[in-house]
Amino acid sequence: MNFFVGRIFFAIVLVLYPVLIFCALRFGEFSPRKLALLLLLLVALRIFLFAQHKHPSIPVKEIGFTTILLLCGILTFSLDNAKFLLFYPVLVNSGMLCLFGATLFSKTNLVFRLATFADKRILRIADRIPIERYCQKVTIVWCIFFCINGAIALWTVLASDEKWWALYNGFISYILMGILFAVEYGVRKMKQGSLQSYISFSQIQANSRPDDSVVCFRGSGLSSVCKTWKMFKEDVSKLRGAISQESYDSWILNVEDTYHLLVAIFALFQSQKKILFTANRQKEFIREIRKPNVGFLNDTGEENSLQIPQVLERFSAQIPWQTFNAQKAQAALYTSGTTGVPKEIPKTAAQFENEADALAGRFASSFSHCNFYSTVNHHHIYGLAFSVFVPFSAGLPIRQTRFEFPEELEQILAEPAVIVASPAFLKRLVANRTKLAFKKKPFWLSAGGVLPDEVAHQVEELSGNGVQEIYGCTEAGAIATRRIQITPLWTPIPTNQITLEEDGRLKILSSYTEPEGFVTGDLGKIESDGTFSLLGRADSIVKIEEKRISLLEVENRLRETKLVRDVRVVPMAGKRQFLAAALVLNETGTLKFAETPKKEINAYFRNYLSNFLENTVTPKKWRYLEELPQDVMGKVKTRDIQKLFALPEDPNFKILRFFQNGNRLAVKIVVPNTSDYYDGHFPHFKLLPAVVQIDLALRFFRAFFQLPSEIDRISRTKFTSPILPDTPITFEESYSPELGKMSFRIVNGETVHASGSILLKKAP
Repeated sequence: MNFFVGRIFFAIVLVLYPVLIFCALRFGEFSPRKLALLLLLLVALRIFLFAQHKHPSIPVKEIGFTTILLLCGILTFSLDNAKFLLFYPVLVNSGMLCLFGATLFSKTNLVFRLATFADKRILRIADRIPIERYCQKVTIVWCIFFCINGAIALWTVLASDEKWWALYNGFISYILMGILFAVEYGVRKMKQGSLQSYISFSQIQANSRPDDSVVCFRGSGLSSVCKTWKMFKEDVSKLRGAISQESYDSWILNVEDTYHLLVAIFALFQSQKKILFTANRQKEFIREIRKPNVGFLNDTGEENSLQIPQVLERFSAQIPWQTFNAQKAQAALYTSGTTGVPKEIPKTAAQFENEADALAGRFASSFSHCNFYSTVNHHHIYGLAFSVFVPFSAGLPIRQTRFEFPEELEQILAEPAVIVASPAFLKRLVANRTKLAFKKKPFWLSAGGVLPDEVAHQVEELSGNGVQEIYGCTEAGAIATRRIQITPLWTPIPTNQITLEEDGRLKILSSYTEPEGFVTGDLGKIESDGTFSLLGRADSIVKIEEKRISLLEVENRLRETKLVRDVRVVPMAGKRQFLAAALVLNETGTLKFAETPKKEINAYFRNYLSNFLENTVTPKKWRYLEELPQDVMGKVKTRDIQKLFALPEDPNFKILRFFQNGNRLAVKIVVPNTSDYYDGHFPHFKLLPAVVQIDLALRFFRAFFQLPSEIDRISRTKFTSPILPDTPITFEESYSPELGKMSFRIVNGETVHASGSILLKKAP
């Protein structure tokens, strides 16, 4: 007999044992010794199968059941008394009681061992402690069950009623066991749907987590290089030691590694220092916010900063872990909002903590037992909340570095994942059209801007799960959530109270806003059930030749064509005011207009808008890009789009995309074969002249930096690779205000076509 078939056969016999014995005694007219012989033959067959299979280790339960059957068979045969056959259920319950009960006094109980055998991840996470406690309770419940069940089984033997013995042990006891399994499964799922190890981060004690539980990991999951709770406590102590040697009251915090960020946050809060979170480490900006009493913590080698990796190498852990007063712990975030002018937003650790508590309560079932992966900057309120404070407070592992490219997600298909993303990242994800075969559906988060409906649906198609959008702002934190596949309305985060101001703007009051609440710049409409819709920015209502128009309305009308993936309409001022529209066509739109001249594309959209809007308020200028310019949080700035339209359109080149961050600029263009730039230069082999390359570099500099740009001299300029017609090229430019120098590179992927520096004359 095949070993596995034999195991199945043996299992069926054990389950049906009471019924088979009852039938054999009542209807089969078997003598006790004949039944004992059959039982002993069954045991011999079982032993023979194990010997044939050469199993390296026989499970304890197999040995136990076989031994009990052997004992019942020998006693029955020796004494010729069938009653010993009836003791099998009693002995099984006694054996199971001993097996479960014995582990109550060992380091780990049997239920916990079984749980970790099925999921090794439990041994590496902070939830191990509450899981151990739960498994201990389950083990006690099973011990009580085996006591009661065994006692009833003994009573059915002593009562000498074979019918009741067979009914209880062959049917009722299985029903009771099934009910206990079902109840325990329901309780376990309820427990798994909660963040069992969640502790508000200011109150986390040194012993709140197992020393070997994972705080952060570097690779795809917990099998990669990890930072444990013990390491974390030591590193916080080391950094506190370094901070104590400085006299600064506040510290600018800009780090790339999330683990370093966590270490710095707790070292600074425990040291009662104010934290200035900033994603911007441009020298001018740092100089602007760094007052005499402000230090600078960094991990990327920035000048005049305390480098966290070096501190962790040089210092020893001497200062003990301590909790801190979240109300007194001060911080600040920097945001440009829609104006582009950086401003400081004061915060307390209590506000961060209350927001994390609210979000953990809202998403507990989705976050439980997951790893956290981020694609966004963790110096902003969204990244801080979802990729730092919530997972850390819940004891959930966090990836130390963020994903920059959608292709990197291939690394984590086997991992339980919460992915903190942005609209910009998700747009790139769906553009790849790569199916993501996650073993467990990932939980997607997106914030920083409205996610186009089309992109949300495509993410669900590619990954198996939809996107949870977060609406919020730096001042008010996370305000509301929605899944566009379910409803276009936003549902407030619990604790948030949403009201409307007289001018239609939304006002937010919660445990993590200022006591007086915060009035947003967004117009809204609140429904009777408390959900709400966004009607655009209050500053998106503009007047064009005395006619009021909502920029959002124009954008939504363009989206209605089903040809547009993204759009931004901006007001422009020249001899007269007018609107301008920057569009990104979707796949359908790209195919439809593949060979269509730009004038005809403009006409198509103007004609469509004429069905709804007066001619005065339809856009007069149009640009078609591969992607709208977005900041690190995925927000499209009005001023960036206005800079694009301030640059006169030129048939000799087409701008495909651009991005500006402080003193850095990237502009991707294509110079068509029909461009005048090629006239008179190698008519049979067209190349983009060097003088044109420098001219374009200066033209983009003037348009986007909006600075005086009269050339003093050109230095270190190299032209290393020819630029052919219709080749996409990117101008990468940077500006040094101290030197008055603009440096540039012209690249296509890894190919560098040209590079150089241009010194600009200083303004008189």
